[in-house]
Amino acid sequence: MTMTACLLALALLGGLAVLPGRASQAEGEARAPDGPTISESQAREIAWSAGLVHVEEITRTSDRWELAGRTVDDDEIILDIDIRDGRILD
Repeated sequence: MTMTACLLALALLGGLAVLPGRASQAEGEARAPDGPTISESQAREIAWSAGLVHVEEITRTSDRWELAGRTVDDDEIILDIDIRDGRILD
């Protein structure tokens, strides 16, 4: 076996040895939802219907849209919106 083939075999075996640990990590992480999700513009519309007049920040995580903004009275509101169905979360 050539040196290149030995190195390739070691690299492949090393990669396989890491896979079980990485799979265990992934189990504890939140997964992206299967199926359709609401868009950023839909999340903005939901936020506006909940009283925001200005969205200052919007971020998508694996399972929700997180929006920060201001009301007409200049109060700050932070909303979490379920990415699957658009429900406002507590």
